[in-house]
Amino acid sequence: MPLIVDTTTVPGPDRFDYWAAEHGRVLHPLALRRPGSGPFNGRIQAHGVGPLTVYRIEGEASTIERTRRLVARRDPEELQITHLVRGRFRIEQAGRVAVVGSGDVSGYETSHPYEVQSAGPFELLLFSVPRALFGAEADRICARTAIPLDGRRGPAALAGPFLRGLADRVQDGSLDADGAVLADCVVDLARLLFAGARDPEPPPASDPLFPQVLAYVEAHLGDRGLGPRTIAAAHFVSPRRLHKAFETEGRTVAGWIRERRLAAVRRDLLDPRLAERPIRALAAARGFGDAPHFSRLFRRVEGCTPGEFRERAGRP
Repeated sequence: MPLIVDTTTVPGPDRFDYWAAEHGRVLHPLALRRPGSGPFNGRIQAHGVGPLTVYRIEGEASTIERTRRLVARRDPEELQITHLVRGRFRIEQAGRVAVVGSGDVSGYETSHPYEVQSAGPFELLLFSVPRALFGAEADRICARTAIPLDGRRGPAALAGPFLRGLADRVQDGSLDADGAVLADCVVDLARLLFAGARDPEPPPASDPLFPQVLAYVEAHLGDRGLGPRTIAAAHFVSPRRLHKAFETEGRTVAGWIRERRLAAVRRDLLDPRLAERPIRALAAARGFGDAPHFSRLFRRVEGCTPGEFRERAGRP
Protein backbone atom coordinates (compact mmCIF):
# COMPACT_ATOMS: atom_id res chain seq x y z
CA MET A 1 0.00 0.00 0.00
CA PRO A 2 1.85 3.14 -1.18
CA LEU A 3 2.68 5.77 1.43
CA ILE A 4 1.38 9.07 0.07
CA VAL A 5 1.39 11.36 3.14
CA ASP A 6 3.96 11.32 5.96
CA THR A 7 4.32 14.30 8.29
CA THR A 8 7.86 13.30 9.25
CA THR A 9 8.98 14.61 5.85
CA VAL A 10 8.38 18.23 6.90
CA PRO A 11 9.66 20.31 9.85
CA GLY A 12 7.78 19.93 13.15
CA PRO A 13 6.08 23.37 13.21
CA ASP A 14 4.69 22.83 9.68
CA ARG A 15 3.37 19.30 10.10
CA PHE A 16 -0.27 19.97 10.92
CA ASP A 17 -0.66 22.54 8.14
CA TYR A 18 0.86 20.01 5.76
CA TRP A 19 -1.48 17.30 7.11
CA ALA A 20 -4.54 19.51 6.61
CA ALA A 21 -3.57 20.50 3.08
CA GLU A 22 -2.83 16.93 2.04
CA HIS A 23 -6.26 15.77 3.23
CA GLY A 24 -7.87 18.08 0.70
CA ARG A 25 -5.61 16.82 -2.07
CA VAL A 26 -5.83 13.11 -1.30
CA LEU A 27 -9.50 12.89 -0.25
CA HIS A 28 -11.75 15.90 -0.91
CA PRO A 29 -12.02 19.50 0.39
CA LEU A 30 -11.96 19.44 4.20
CA ALA A 31 -11.28 21.81 7.10
CA LEU A 32 -9.08 20.45 9.91
CA ARG A 33 -8.37 21.72 13.39
CA ARG A 34 -6.79 20.25 16.51
CA PRO A 35 -6.45 20.91 20.22
CA GLY A 36 -3.14 22.27 21.40
CA SER A 37 -0.01 22.84 19.35
CA GLY A 38 3.36 21.29 18.74
CA PRO A 39 4.52 18.71 16.19
CA PHE A 40 1.80 16.54 14.68
CA ASN A 41 2.37 12.97 13.55
CA GLY A 42 0.29 11.39 10.82
CA ARG A 43 0.50 9.24 7.72
CA ILE A 44 -1.81 8.10 4.95
CA GLN A 45 -1.39 5.03 2.78
CA ALA A 46 -3.66 4.31 -0.18
CA HIS A 47 -4.28 1.59 -2.73
CA GLY A 48 -6.83 1.10 -5.48
CA VAL A 49 -9.06 -1.98 -5.46
CA GLY A 50 -11.02 -1.88 -8.69
CA PRO A 51 -13.16 1.31 -8.55
CA LEU A 52 -12.58 1.65 -4.77
CA THR A 53 -9.75 3.26 -2.82
CA VAL A 54 -8.56 1.78 0.47
CA TYR A 55 -6.86 4.18 2.89
CA ARG A 56 -4.99 3.43 6.10
CA ILE A 57 -4.86 6.67 8.09
CA GLU A 58 -2.89 7.15 11.32
CA GLY A 59 -3.00 10.43 13.21
CA GLU A 60 -3.52 12.25 16.47
CA ALA A 61 -6.37 14.12 18.15
CA SER A 62 -8.06 16.38 15.61
CA THR A 63 -11.37 17.32 14.03
CA ILE A 64 -12.28 17.07 10.35
CA GLU A 65 -15.20 19.12 9.06
CA ARG A 66 -16.84 19.16 5.64
CA THR A 67 -19.12 22.17 5.28
CA ARG A 68 -21.70 22.98 2.61
CA ARG A 69 -19.23 25.35 1.02
CA LEU A 70 -16.60 22.61 0.80
CA VAL A 71 -19.17 20.17 -0.62
CA ALA A 72 -19.96 22.71 -3.35
CA ARG A 73 -16.27 23.13 -4.13
CA ARG A 74 -15.79 19.47 -5.09
CA ASP A 75 -17.77 16.32 -4.42
CA PRO A 76 -16.46 12.87 -5.40
CA GLU A 77 -19.91 11.44 -4.51
CA GLU A 78 -18.61 8.61 -2.34
CA LEU A 79 -19.68 6.60 0.67
CA GLN A 80 -16.81 6.39 3.14
CA ILE A 81 -16.94 3.13 5.10
CA THR A 82 -14.85 3.34 8.26
CA HIS A 83 -13.33 0.58 10.37
CA LEU A 84 -11.53 1.91 13.43
CA VAL A 85 -8.51 -0.23 14.25
CA ARG A 86 -7.61 1.76 17.38
CA GLY A 87 -8.80 4.95 19.02
CA ARG A 88 -12.19 6.56 19.48
CA PHE A 89 -14.18 8.63 16.97
CA ARG A 90 -17.29 10.78 16.99
CA ILE A 91 -19.00 10.99 13.58
CA GLU A 92 -21.88 13.40 12.96
CA GLN A 93 -23.92 13.78 9.77
CA ALA A 94 -27.51 14.92 9.10
CA GLY A 95 -28.29 15.08 12.82
CA ARG A 96 -27.12 11.51 13.43
CA VAL A 97 -24.18 10.90 15.76
CA ALA A 98 -22.08 7.75 16.09
CA VAL A 99 -19.46 7.33 18.79
CA VAL A 100 -17.29 4.41 17.69
CA GLY A 101 -14.39 2.59 19.29
CA SER A 102 -11.78 0.08 18.22
CA GLY A 103 -13.27 -2.64 16.03
CA ASP A 104 -16.46 -0.74 15.18
CA VAL A 105 -17.73 0.06 11.70
CA SER A 106 -19.56 3.21 10.61
CA GLY A 107 -19.46 5.65 7.73
CA TYR A 108 -20.25 9.03 6.22
CA GLU A 109 -20.85 10.28 2.70
CA THR A 110 -19.27 13.18 0.87
CA SER A 111 -22.33 14.86 -0.66
CA HIS A 112 -23.55 16.36 2.62
CA PRO A 113 -21.74 18.09 5.51
CA TYR A 114 -20.19 15.95 8.20
CA GLU A 115 -17.79 16.16 11.13
CA VAL A 116 -15.38 13.53 12.38
CA GLN A 117 -13.57 14.03 15.69
CA SER A 118 -10.83 11.87 17.18
CA ALA A 119 -10.17 12.16 20.90
CA GLY A 120 -6.57 10.95 20.68
CA PRO A 121 -4.19 8.87 18.54
CA PHE A 122 -5.99 6.63 16.07
CA GLU A 123 -5.61 4.19 13.20
CA LEU A 124 -8.44 4.09 10.68
CA LEU A 125 -9.24 2.02 7.61
CA LEU A 126 -11.28 4.04 5.13
CA PHE A 127 -12.97 2.47 2.09
CA SER A 128 -14.12 5.04 -0.47
CA VAL A 129 -16.99 3.61 -2.52
CA PRO A 130 -18.53 5.61 -5.42
CA ARG A 131 -22.25 6.15 -4.84
CA ALA A 132 -22.96 5.11 -8.43
CA LEU A 133 -22.05 1.50 -7.57
CA PHE A 134 -25.17 1.27 -5.38
CA GLY A 135 -27.51 2.16 -8.22
CA ALA A 136 -31.09 2.96 -7.14
CA GLU A 137 -30.22 2.08 -3.52
CA ALA A 138 -27.63 4.86 -3.19
CA ASP A 139 -29.86 7.43 -1.46
CA ARG A 140 -31.27 4.89 0.97
CA ILE A 141 -27.82 3.55 1.90
CA CYS A 142 -26.22 6.99 2.23
CA ALA A 143 -29.09 8.10 4.49
CA ARG A 144 -27.90 5.58 7.10
CA THR A 145 -24.48 7.07 7.73
CA ALA A 146 -23.21 8.11 11.19
CA ILE A 147 -24.95 5.13 12.79
CA PRO A 148 -22.73 3.06 15.10
CA LEU A 149 -22.35 -0.58 14.05
CA ASP A 150 -21.00 -2.58 16.97
CA GLY A 151 -18.03 -4.64 15.80
CA ARG A 152 -18.80 -7.33 18.40
CA ARG A 153 -22.22 -8.38 17.13
CA GLY A 154 -24.44 -8.51 14.05
CA PRO A 155 -23.20 -8.00 10.48
CA ALA A 156 -20.48 -5.59 11.69
CA ALA A 157 -18.85 -8.47 13.58
CA LEU A 158 -18.25 -10.11 10.19
CA ALA A 159 -17.48 -6.89 8.35
CA GLY A 160 -14.65 -5.70 10.60
CA PRO A 161 -12.35 -8.73 10.15
CA PHE A 162 -13.08 -8.82 6.41
CA LEU A 163 -12.26 -5.13 5.90
CA ARG A 164 -9.13 -5.36 8.03
CA GLY A 165 -7.94 -8.53 6.29
CA LEU A 166 -8.53 -6.99 2.88
CA ALA A 167 -6.57 -3.86 3.79
CA ASP A 168 -3.70 -5.86 5.31
CA ARG A 169 -3.35 -8.10 2.27
CA VAL A 170 -3.58 -5.24 -0.16
CA GLN A 171 -0.85 -3.51 1.82
CA ASP A 172 1.58 -6.45 1.90
CA GLY A 173 0.82 -7.47 -1.69
CA SER A 174 -0.23 -11.01 -0.76
CA LEU A 175 -3.74 -10.68 -2.22
CA ASP A 176 -3.88 -12.03 -5.75
CA ALA A 177 -7.48 -11.43 -6.73
CA ASP A 178 -9.52 -9.46 -9.25
CA GLY A 179 -9.96 -5.93 -7.91
CA ALA A 180 -13.41 -5.59 -9.47
CA VAL A 181 -14.61 -8.76 -7.73
CA LEU A 182 -13.26 -7.54 -4.38
CA ALA A 183 -14.96 -4.19 -4.94
CA ASP A 184 -18.26 -6.00 -5.52
CA CYS A 185 -17.78 -7.77 -2.19
CA VAL A 186 -17.31 -4.45 -0.39
CA VAL A 187 -20.35 -2.94 -2.12
CA ASP A 188 -22.52 -5.92 -1.12
CA LEU A 189 -21.18 -5.65 2.42
CA ALA A 190 -22.15 -1.97 2.52
CA ARG A 191 -25.67 -2.88 1.40
CA LEU A 192 -25.90 -5.38 4.24
CA LEU A 193 -24.54 -2.92 6.81
CA PHE A 194 -26.29 0.30 5.87
CA ALA A 195 -29.47 -0.64 4.01
CA GLY A 196 -30.39 -2.94 6.87
CA ALA A 197 -29.56 -0.43 9.62
CA ARG A 198 -32.56 0.25 11.83
CA ASP A 199 -33.80 3.63 12.90
CA PRO A 200 -32.10 4.71 16.13
CA GLU A 201 -33.68 3.47 19.33
CA PRO A 202 -33.96 5.75 22.36
CA PRO A 203 -30.60 5.99 24.13
CA PRO A 204 -30.23 4.11 27.41
CA ALA A 205 -31.20 6.05 30.49
CA SER A 206 -27.71 6.21 32.00
CA ASP A 207 -28.53 9.80 32.98
CA PRO A 208 -31.58 10.21 35.27
CA LEU A 209 -32.61 13.22 33.19
CA PHE A 210 -33.08 11.09 30.08
CA PRO A 211 -36.42 9.34 30.71
CA GLN A 212 -38.04 12.69 31.49
CA VAL A 213 -36.55 14.43 28.46
CA LEU A 214 -37.45 11.65 26.02
CA ALA A 215 -41.04 11.56 27.27
CA TYR A 216 -41.25 15.35 27.03
CA VAL A 217 -39.96 15.36 23.44
CA GLU A 218 -42.49 12.70 22.38
CA ALA A 219 -45.33 14.67 23.96
CA HIS A 220 -44.34 17.97 22.32
CA LEU A 221 -43.29 17.00 18.79
CA GLY A 222 -45.98 19.26 17.34
CA ASP A 223 -44.60 22.30 19.15
CA ARG A 224 -42.52 24.22 16.62
CA GLY A 225 -40.73 25.97 19.46
CA LEU A 226 -39.41 22.67 20.81
CA GLY A 227 -35.67 22.95 21.23
CA PRO A 228 -32.82 22.74 23.74
CA ARG A 229 -33.79 25.93 25.57
CA THR A 230 -37.46 25.06 26.01
CA ILE A 231 -36.63 21.49 27.05
CA ALA A 232 -33.99 22.66 29.53
CA ALA A 233 -36.36 25.25 31.02
CA ALA A 234 -39.12 22.66 31.39
CA HIS A 235 -36.76 20.43 33.40
CA PHE A 236 -35.11 23.20 35.43
CA VAL A 237 -31.64 22.55 34.07
CA SER A 238 -29.27 24.64 31.96
CA PRO A 239 -29.00 24.09 28.20
CA ARG A 240 -25.37 23.17 28.77
CA ARG A 241 -26.42 20.42 31.21
CA LEU A 242 -28.91 19.11 28.65
CA HIS A 243 -26.40 19.13 25.79
CA LYS A 244 -23.83 17.37 27.97
CA ALA A 245 -26.28 14.60 28.81
CA PHE A 246 -27.03 13.98 25.11
CA GLU A 247 -23.36 14.21 24.18
CA THR A 248 -22.59 11.46 26.70
CA GLU A 249 -25.02 9.22 24.82
CA GLY A 250 -23.44 10.12 21.46
CA ARG A 251 -26.31 12.30 20.22
CA THR A 252 -27.44 15.88 19.83
CA VAL A 253 -30.67 17.36 21.16
CA ALA A 254 -31.68 18.86 17.81
CA GLY A 255 -30.79 15.65 15.98
CA TRP A 256 -32.93 13.56 18.33
CA ILE A 257 -35.94 15.89 17.94
CA ARG A 258 -35.57 15.70 14.16
CA GLU A 259 -35.34 11.89 14.21
CA ARG A 260 -38.43 11.52 16.41
CA ARG A 261 -40.43 13.94 14.27
CA LEU A 262 -39.49 12.04 11.12
CA ALA A 263 -40.38 8.75 12.79
CA ALA A 264 -43.78 10.18 13.76
CA VAL A 265 -44.48 11.37 10.21
CA ARG A 266 -43.48 7.96 8.85
CA ARG A 267 -46.01 6.32 11.18
CA ASP A 268 -48.69 8.78 10.06
CA LEU A 269 -47.96 8.09 6.39
CA LEU A 270 -48.42 4.38 7.05
CA ASP A 271 -51.69 4.87 8.94
CA PRO A 272 -54.66 4.05 6.64
CA ARG A 273 -56.89 6.23 8.81
CA LEU A 274 -54.84 9.26 7.71
CA ALA A 275 -54.65 8.33 4.03
CA GLU A 276 -56.80 11.31 2.95
CA ARG A 277 -55.01 13.87 5.05
CA PRO A 278 -52.51 16.06 3.13
CA ILE A 279 -48.85 15.32 3.73
CA ARG A 280 -48.22 18.98 4.47
CA ALA A 281 -50.75 18.80 7.31
CA LEU A 282 -49.20 15.63 8.73
CA ALA A 283 -45.76 17.25 8.72
CA ALA A 284 -47.06 20.45 10.32
CA ALA A 285 -48.75 18.46 13.07
CA ARG A 286 -45.37 16.98 13.94
CA GLY A 287 -43.58 20.31 14.10
CA PHE A 288 -42.32 20.75 10.51
CA GLY A 289 -43.45 24.27 9.65
CA ASP A 290 -41.43 24.55 6.45
CA ALA A 291 -42.90 22.08 3.94
CA PRO A 292 -40.06 22.26 1.35
CA HIS A 293 -37.46 21.75 4.10
CA PHE A 294 -39.40 18.77 5.41
CA SER A 295 -39.60 17.22 1.93
CA ARG A 296 -35.85 17.64 1.39
CA LEU A 297 -35.06 16.17 4.81
CA PHE A 298 -37.43 13.22 4.32
CA ARG A 299 -35.97 12.44 0.90
CA ARG A 300 -32.43 12.61 2.23
CA VAL A 301 -33.23 10.17 5.02
CA GLU A 302 -35.64 7.80 3.25
CA GLY A 303 -34.34 8.03 -0.32
CA CYS A 304 -37.77 9.01 -1.68
CA THR A 305 -40.35 11.78 -1.36
CA PRO A 306 -43.09 11.59 1.31
CA GLY A 307 -45.63 11.07 -1.47
CA GLU A 308 -43.67 8.16 -2.92
CA PHE A 309 -43.30 6.67 0.56
CA ARG A 310 -47.05 6.81 1.13
CA GLU A 311 -47.78 5.41 -2.31
CA ARG A 312 -45.46 2.43 -1.78
CA ALA A 313 -46.93 1.78 1.65
CA GLY A 314 -50.43 1.70 0.19
CA ARG A 315 -49.66 -0.91 -2.44
CA PRO A 316 -50.88 -4.43 -1.71
